[in-house]
Amino acid sequence: MKNKLNVNEIFDSIDGEGKRTGELATFIRLTGCNLRCAYCDTTYAFHEGHEMSVHDIAEKVTYQRVTVTGGEPLCQDIHGLLQTLEGHDINIETNGSIDITPYMKYDHVFFTIDYKCSSSGMSQAMLKENFTRLRQRDVLKFVVGSTADLQEAKHLTEKLQPHCAIYVSPVFGAIRPAQIVDFMKEYAMINWKIQVQLHKVIWDPEARGV
Repeated sequence: MKNKLNVNEIFDSIDGEGKRTGELATFIRLTGCNLRCAYCDTTYAFHEGHEMSVHDIAEKVTYQRVTVTGGEPLCQDIHGLLQTLEGHDINIETNGSIDITPYMKYDHVFFTIDYKCSSSGMSQAMLKENFTRLRQRDVLKFVVGSTADLQEAKHLTEKLQPHCAIYVSPVFGAIRPAQIVDFMKEYAMINWKIQVQLHKVIWDPEARGV
């Protein structure tokens, strides 16, 4: 268990995606990622960061809701952080390639887990077992950039029949949200929820720390 982590940034904002969209949260963005998705909008988190103790990180947490993100947060050992923030409601945003099982024991934690479709260039890195372990409180997210990605997401959700919420989000500037709605209507994807990155609507799409 690590008592220090490499941190890119910590800031307060609203959750821009998922089941807490629009709600205030403290974001802990950790440094490092094992993937290189074609549409990544946080490439600055690959290497930028500084070491902080878990205690000092916790001191900067403002809200009861916390989102731990990256980069890829599971590239580091975050058990110490999760234990220190036991009284918080923690969303771990993870890219689907690293085993989530060790962190499923925490009652105050849920996962928003990406399935990387073909346009990401990283679909081969998906750890398929992750997507069979999702619970009702977790979130399965597809970031789609094409009709082929939508078909891929459809196939996977029909195969897995997950119990968790399913969100589908457009790659910013690559596909129109209306195309996703049309696809959902055509195939009666009644368990999907379309989302946009709300923080990119409110602020400049390139803004950091929002």
